[in-house]
Formats: sequence, C-alpha cells, structure tokens
Amino acid sequence: MFWIKALLILALIGGGSLLAWALTDKALHLTSGQEFCGSCHSMKPMQASFLRDPHGGRSTTGIQAECTDCHLPHDSTVNYLWMKARNGAWDVWKEFVLGAEDVDWHAKRARANEFVYDSGCLKCHNNLQQGSELDNAQFVAHKPYFLGTIDKTCIDCHRVGHTDLERNLPSSPLAATDG
Repeated sequence: MFWIKALLILALIGGGSLLAWALTDKALHLTSGQEFCGSCHSMKPMQASFLRDPHGGRSTTGIQAECTDCHLPHDSTVNYLWMKARNGAWDVWKEFVLGAEDVDWHAKRARANEFVYDSGCLKCHNNLQQGSELDNAQFVAHKPYFLGTIDKTCIDCHRVGHTDLERNLPSSPLAATDG
C-alpha cells in the first residue's frame, strides 16, 4: 500500500510539473511576438516597422524573429526570464498606469544598443565567426568584435529589425517644449 501511495504522489508531482512547464512555455511563446507586443498603443509604430523589415514581416527565408529574440538577453535562461518579467511589468505599468505619451522614442532609438542584446543576434547567427572567416570583407569587419577590441554591439553597425521606424514614431515630447 505504501508503494502505491508513493508512486501515485510521484506521478502527481511529475504530471503537475510537466503541466506547469507546458503552461509556462505556452505563455512565454504567446507573449513574445509582434502580435502581443503590438497590442499596446505605444508599440504600434514598432510593430508596423518590424513588419516591413527582413527580420520581421518581409522575411524571404520563412524565418521571422520574435520581439524577444532581439529585446531580451539569451545568455542564460534565468536572465532571460528575469528580464522578461521585469520589462513586461514595467511596460504594462508605463502603458496603462503612468501613460506612454511622454516617451521620447527618438531618443530611445538613438540608444538602441541598450535595448537589443547581441546574445539574441548570435542565437540566430550562431556561425557568424566561422562564416566570416570565409569572406575577407566580413572577416575584417567582424574580427575586432570577436577579439573584444571594440566596444560596439551588433546593431551599432547593422540597423535591423525596424525598417524606417523614425517615420512612424510620434514627435518627440521635447520638441513640443523646445519652441
């Protein structure tokens, strides 16, 4: 009788853990793409420009990046989950409580490398270093990056993800007060 109870408890724990993992995975997936992120009014310009970009809606390879592929770190699962929870909570608070009308998206765009993680780029472009060695121009361009002798991120050189974003952004809140 003891062994039956023990096996039943283990099965319930295992099944509950599997169900929790599956639900978490589904929730992470549902909250990672442009449909979810673009559902907030303040993110509409980013969604529109993403859909015009080769990494987004204009992909010719059939592969489309998710918002979280670029805007969350992929160096560890713990860091990924922490940043997703932290950024998500802030975004919801800013959008629905504080209001996002005062966000200067143009200033944020100028600091884009603070909001995009190289680990996300390298997740998809995982053979970049070896591939660059086959093309002299790419090798020369990427060598300082892989040696760590420059302090640049991928998007400092490669403006990807949001084609013509500036044309969709609202005017800077500071522009209204500069007059």
